Amino acid sequence: MHPLIELRGVGRHYRLGAIDVPALDDINLSIQAGEFVAVIGQSGSGKSTLMNVLGCLDNPTVGQFIIDGQDASQLGPDELAGLRRERFGFIFQRYHLLPHMDARGNAALPAVYAGSSSKARRERAEALLTRLGLGERMHHKPNELSGGQQQRVSIARSLMNGGQIILADEPTGALDSQSGTEMLDLLRELNERGHTIILVTHDAHVAAHARRIIELRDGKVLKDSGTPDDHIAPSSFSGETAALPRSSWWGRQQMQWREALQSAGQSLQGNRLRTALSMLGISIGIAAVVSILALTSAARGSIEKDVGSFLSGRIPVFKGNSSLPPGTQAKSFMPSEIEAIRALPGVKAVTVEREAQLTARQGSRDAMVTVLGSEPQTLAARKLKLVEGRYLNAMDYANSSLVAVIDDKARKSLFKPGEPALGRTVLLTPQPGGTEGNGLTPPAVGIALPVTIVGVVGQDTGGAVNFGAWLGQILIPHTTFGRKLDVRVDADRFNVLLDFSLPPEEVQKQLTYRLKALHGIEDFESWNAAEEFKKFQQITGAMALLFAGVGAISLLVGGVGVMNIMLVSVSERTREIGIRMAVGARQGDVRLQFLVEAVVLCCLGGLVGVFLSWLGAQGINALQQSLKVEVSWAALGVAFAVSSFVGLVFGTLPARRAAALSPVDALARE
Repeated sequence: MHPLIELRGVGRHYRLGAIDVPALDDINLSIQAGEFVAVIGQSGSGKSTLMNVLGCLDNPTVGQFIIDGQDASQLGPDELAGLRRERFGFIFQRYHLLPHMDARGNAALPAVYAGSSSKARRERAEALLTRLGLGERMHHKPNELSGGQQQRVSIARSLMNGGQIILADEPTGALDSQSGTEMLDLLRELNERGHTIILVTHDAHVAAHARRIIELRDGKVLKDSGTPDDHIAPSSFSGETAALPRSSWWGRQQMQWREALQSAGQSLQGNRLRTALSMLGISIGIAAVVSILALTSAARGSIEKDVGSFLSGRIPVFKGNSSLPPGTQAKSFMPSEIEAIRALPGVKAVTVEREAQLTARQGSRDAMVTVLGSEPQTLAARKLKLVEGRYLNAMDYANSSLVAVIDDKARKSLFKPGEPALGRTVLLTPQPGGTEGNGLTPPAVGIALPVTIVGVVGQDTGGAVNFGAWLGQILIPHTTFGRKLDVRVDADRFNVLLDFSLPPEEVQKQLTYRLKALHGIEDFESWNAAEEFKKFQQITGAMALLFAGVGAISLLVGGVGVMNIMLVSVSERTREIGIRMAVGARQGDVRLQFLVEAVVLCCLGGLVGVFLSWLGAQGINALQQSLKVEVSWAALGVAFAVSSFVGLVFGTLPARRAAALSPVDALARE
C-alpha cells in the first residue's frame, strides 16, 4: 500500500540578499493514511515550514512532495488550492477566523470554494458546531467567542470538506490547560474516526498524545519513531466527515458571485468612513460628467433647435461672386428673374430683402432702427411672431399704406416701459449726412415718413439664440418701402423658401442653373442652409465632447482614488486572503472578490453621483425657465455603466495583487 504523503529529498531554501538559508534540508518522510503524527522541534527547527509544505501552502525548492501518488511539488497555485480544498483541514494557533463572519459562516467557508450548495453547507456547519458544543454560539462572531470556542470553530472548518488530512499548528498554544486538553481529546477522537492528524508543536507533553513523533533540528529529521506496527488505515469516511456533494457548474458560479458580493458588502460596511470618502470621489466624477452632458445637451438642443428652425427651408441668394474676373460688375436681380425663381419646383415662396438704416422718432425719443420692406412671408423667414396687434394685410400692400409693425427692441427704444405702442405714429428720417450712403431716395413726404404702429412682433425661437438685428426693426409694406424709400425695382438679395417637395440640394442646383442662364454668368452666390446647419451641428458636437472630456477627468481622479483605496484594502486584509487561500480559494476566487468589491464601491458612488446630477438639474430648472435641463434614463444608464467600468479598470490591479499573494506569506502577516 502506497503512503498517503511522501517526501523525497525535500528542501526549502530562502534567499536573504546574497545568503541562502535552508529551512528544510533533504527531508525524507512517509506518512500513512489515518496516522496521528506529531512534528516537534524548537523555534527555527523548520517544523512550521514543513507544515506549510505538507499542507500545500508552500512549494519545496528541491525534491518531491507526493500526496496519494500525485507529485504536488509540480502543481500550480490553483491545483494546490484544489488539494487544500479537497484533502486538507487546517487548525491554526491563532485560529485565523474571519472577523466579519459568524461561527457558522467561518465553518462553512471551505465548502463555498468546493462548490457545495448553500443548504448543504449550512446543514454541515450546524451539525459540526453542534457536535463540538457550539450549538448555541453558531451565530456569534469570533470576538464574541472564547479562545477555546474559536479553536473549535476552526476544527469545524477543517472538517467541512471532509478533512482527510488535518494539520494542527500549535493548536494548544493560545489555550488554557483545560481547553488544551479538550483540544487534544478532539484530535484523538478525529484520528479514531479515520482522519490523518499532523500536529506541529514544540511541547513534548502535547506531542506525547500522538502515536508517531518526528523531531526536527536545523531543518533536518533528527528522530522519527515511524509508523506504529499495529496501524490500520481507514477504509472510508462517512456521515458528517464525508465530502459534501458538489453543485453544478452554474451553481458554483452563483456561489462564487454571491460570496464575492457578500464579502464586498461586509468589507465596505466595516470601513464606513473610508467607503464614504472613496464613493465621494466617484460620485463627484459621475455627477460632473452627467451634469456637464445634461447641460451641454440642453444648451446644444436649444441652440440647434433655434438655428435649425431659422436656417431650415431657406436658400439665401446674394449679388456678387468672389470668383468673378476683375472688372466684371455683378447684376442685381430683376423682378422678372425673381418671378422665374418662384416658378421653380420645390420653391414655396421668395422674399426680397430690402432694408435701410433710418432714424425713428416718437415724441421726445429717437433711435436708429432697421426699416424692412416686409412681405407676407417675412415673419416666417426672420423667425418672428406677432405678440400684439396685427400684421400687415393685403390692403396695406395694395394701398402702400403708411403703417408699421415694430419689434421689441424698437419698442423699448421708442417707448417708456408700459407705454402703449399701438396706434402711435413714428417718424422715419434719413440719417445725418443724407441717404446716399444707403442708396435710397429721400422720403417723399417732407423730411420724415410718418407711419402708424399696428402691431408688435417678437422672436419666435423659444430658446437661447436671438436672430434679431443689432438695431430695432420696423417692418413696413414692401410696396410702401418701394414708393417712399427705395424706388429701385431690382434687388441685391433674396431668400428662397422651400416646400421640401424636392431635396434642398436639387432646388439649389436648379436655382443656380436658372439664374446663370438669365445673367449669362454666375455673378451671384447662394448657400444651402441645411448643409451649413450640419457643419454647425458638428461644431456643437465637438464642443459637447470637449466638455464631457473635462468632466471625465474628475471621474478618472475618482477611479485612481478607488484603486489606491483597494490597494490599501489588500494590504490590510492580507491575512484574510491567506485564510481564504488556505481553505481552498483559487486565485480567480480572490481576484473576483476584490474586483467585485471595487465595482460595488464604484456603482454605489455612481448611484450617488446620478442622484446628485438629477437633483442639480431640478434645481437649475426651478431657478430659470429659458433652458430645460433633463437627465435622461439613457444618461443614467450610461453613467452607471461607466462607474462599473471604472471599478473594473481600477480594481484590476489590486485584485491581481491580492490573487498573486503566497498563502504562507499572507497568513504570516498581521
